[in-house]
Amino acid sequence: MPWFHSTSRANCAPPARRRNPSKIAKKSESCCEPPRRPWRRVRPFVTATPLRVAGILFERCGFDLRAARSCAAVAGGIGRLAPGLTLAVALACGGAARAPGSVAALDLVVVTAQAPSDAERYCAWYGTQRGGILYFGQSAFWSALRTHGGDPTADLLAPGPQRIGRFDLASETLLAPLEVGEPGDRSGVWDVAMGADGWLYFTRFFESAGRVDPVSGRVESLASLGPALNELAPGPDGTLLASRYGSGGSGAEDGSVIAFDGRGRIVAEWPLAMPGDLRVAPKSVAWDTARRELWVTADLLPRESGAAVRHAAFVLDRDGALLQRIEIPEIQFVTQRSDGALLRAEVDASALTLRITPPPGVSDGIRAILLDADFPAAFDFVQDMQEAADGRVVVTRWSGRVHIVERNGRISTARLPRIDPQGIYYTAVLRGDRLCASYCADVTVVCIDAPR
Repeated sequence: MPWFHSTSRANCAPPARRRNPSKIAKKSESCCEPPRRPWRRVRPFVTATPLRVAGILFERCGFDLRAARSCAAVAGGIGRLAPGLTLAVALACGGAARAPGSVAALDLVVVTAQAPSDAERYCAWYGTQRGGILYFGQSAFWSALRTHGGDPTADLLAPGPQRIGRFDLASETLLAPLEVGEPGDRSGVWDVAMGADGWLYFTRFFESAGRVDPVSGRVESLASLGPALNELAPGPDGTLLASRYGSGGSGAEDGSVIAFDGRGRIVAEWPLAMPGDLRVAPKSVAWDTARRELWVTADLLPRESGAAVRHAAFVLDRDGALLQRIEIPEIQFVTQRSDGALLRAEVDASALTLRITPPPGVSDGIRAILLDADFPAAFDFVQDMQEAADGRVVVTRWSGRVHIVERNGRISTARLPRIDPQGIYYTAVLRGDRLCASYCADVTVVCIDAPR
């Protein structure tokens, strides 16, 4: 059985740190002393990874430059005992000095699952929260893409397990994943969504979508929906929406959006197209229940190499008629809140804005809430938006900056650690005063105190 050190909620900072989580409090050098708590066993699918050790030292050392010498001493001591962990310690201590303010809380927990495969590097993808569990996809798409010179089909070169991760938000521990594939399957799980029937639906892009009963583990294939399904969202009349990002093959076909039921029947399909030499590849989808309209964000891919990729959002009515096509501002993600308001994360020049459109008949007008006036659009992206039980909206960016927007418009921003330079954050969710996010850097979940 693997071992790692327990990460407790140590209070290395003075009380002022708790009162104002937006400021990094200065800590004494004693914060970098090695933990003195006893070691304990954990479940066999969680390993003693460098990320976990990095989490311990992020928690204890923080970002006080005065603690660097003590951190170095800890790194040397651990390096003598376990040489493979020295880099993680350097990330926790030395790396912190290079990026002050990139962690918003002391109570950092980083949990990484045992690698699903020796042949490919899987990581955590889109997630959804239900019943105190964060469910999330696991895929090797990005690592395979990088390893094979940008080939988007490289994930098909090696078979591997098809899993949906499960993270207990109360204990902040990984549970055994849900196995949803068959021997020989190759395409990892991309998105997951809980249906009204209690089944967990998932997409795998290159292979068939499916659903799994999260209680019994029973899996059903939805091959009738076809390939190339990408992101999921609630649809009209109890259905689910899925974006079809092209054909899933080597052709240059336009994509579409489908609405389907739990038996795998397509009840509606909305094809998308652009004039000229651009192919429409749909991504995020949302159904506006009040206006009976479909919102879709999409990449506009040139059919001929060399041309620039563009981005657009499409608004269609129930019958598929195009109502709007929006390229400026760039709408990076769209979803609907439980009260019927439509939420759009928009980027215009260097400004990231959350635009809230209430349902018809509501007295409040459209609200535009500035999230970031200096948004680095060339390097960052809004990957997901989730609504918490208390109505707060969580806006997750690749970089680990997470904006939490309350119903009254008040904003707080968390900064999750960039432990892996190639890692990106997918889905962050709230449980009380804790914020946890799926992190595409191995199969990892990161948790911190939510800023207030």
